[in-house]
Amino acid sequence: IEHIELKYPVLRIVSTSKITDLETELQQLVLEKQKLSLQIILVKAKEGTYEQVEYNRLNNRVTYRDLLHQATKRKKIWPLRKVLSEFTEEVFKLVPCWLASPESASAVFPMTEIFDLVIFDEASQCFAERGIPVMYRAKNILVAGDSNQLRPGDFYQVRWEGDDDLPETEVDSLLELTERYVSSVHLQGHYRSKCFELIEFSNKYFYKNRLVLLPDRHYLNEKPLAIKYEKVNGVWENQTNVEEAQKVVSVINEILREDKQRSIGVVTFNAPQQELILDVLEEEFLQTGLTIPETLFIKNIENVQGDERDIIIFSTAYAPDKKGKLTLQFGSLSSAGGQNRLNVAITRAREKIIIVSSLYPEQLMVDDTRNEGPKLLKLYLQFAKEVSDRVYQQTLKNGVNVNYSLQLKRLLQNEMLQQESVWKINTLPFADMHVERLDQYQGVVLTDDDCYYQSLSVKDSHAYTPITLSSKNWPSKIVYSRQYWNDPDKVITELRRL
Repeated sequence: IEHIELKYPVLRIVSTSKITDLETELQQLVLEKQKLSLQIILVKAKEGTYEQVEYNRLNNRVTYRDLLHQATKRKKIWPLRKVLSEFTEEVFKLVPCWLASPESASAVFPMTEIFDLVIFDEASQCFAERGIPVMYRAKNILVAGDSNQLRPGDFYQVRWEGDDDLPETEVDSLLELTERYVSSVHLQGHYRSKCFELIEFSNKYFYKNRLVLLPDRHYLNEKPLAIKYEKVNGVWENQTNVEEAQKVVSVINEILREDKQRSIGVVTFNAPQQELILDVLEEEFLQTGLTIPETLFIKNIENVQGDERDIIIFSTAYAPDKKGKLTLQFGSLSSAGGQNRLNVAITRAREKIIIVSSLYPEQLMVDDTRNEGPKLLKLYLQFAKEVSDRVYQQTLKNGVNVNYSLQLKRLLQNEMLQQESVWKINTLPFADMHVERLDQYQGVVLTDDDCYYQSLSVKDSHAYTPITLSSKNWPSKIVYSRQYWNDPDKVITELRRL
């Protein structure tokens, strides 16, 4: 190794402090670039409005003149579609970015490739036939969506149905259609939840353990109860559960008394229970003279996609009737794709989920149900009860692909773990080891073992990962094998400072 380093001096960077200086410089430049990018984009957009403005021989502006006339006149007003057709170039210089539904885009913009890029967001909820016309207006498209979330809802809507058996006519969403023709990239970073338990179930049953979550170190050290299971003795009557509704309102009041800044969302499994909770809440707040926070929402499982709150409260509503008979009708959860509704609902919380239920998980008889929704609901309630009782143990290293690792017996982390008892094999993403004292996380150690090997890019390893760790209050230290083999005592001394 020393002979090779003499022949190629640049390789010595790894075994000296120069690589640390380069990493620090790169991280600073990345942060500076992020700050400057928005300013640069805005400046270029503004410059584009006047760079090629034309004037006639009398020095009167010609560019935008006719567009201004059409935009300000009060008679014989043109439809927007005609204005955009006649003044496409001028309008797009002034307004380069547009936000519209597929239906609005098809109605307003002419059928030409006028957009350099069209981005379809929440494409899993967009019918394929509604997105295709917008594609004809784009030179490039980017389709973003989650096939494990809500599909297009065709309630009270008439869809076109062809007589042919082409696979393209059998898919529902635009996301499914484009997956047949273009490459897919799975986003792996999960940003919403502050602790593993809030995303663990969905990660396992919906995303094949691909999602990576880095929680805030301070929040993790507090060991908060991420999911709380509140059992009540409710009765099922007229598709509602009064006891649960009253308990939900009581929980809301309790949360607001502790911290009015906390945002709260309530999710029910049917519309009648949603209306009942709204009625009970309004009556309660009217009597107490309190004001319902603007951030509070109460929705059923059908229309909660896209929302997020600090705390999410569930009311399952299922319960025995007055005669003690338990009849389980899971509504939309029982339909094909019903499990997606469950996935949407249980991934809305940032900090905590509170489940208000009149049943224990084992009371749900779902073995004979045809689709996966009710079965996954039972599994989730079992999982939530274990977390609430603090008996759940996370076993999988979050976000690390164990099948794609260095096939080496002598990994750096294995050598270092023998040096200090407070150094432990990491169960957190982005790092190989962590430092733990008195049951509190102190920091993480990055090496050139598995995490480095699996990294998507050089910039990811040397810039983005340290920046992300710092933003989540994780002190970190990068150690390379060459440094350790050269001077293990020096490396160990530096790590003891974490």
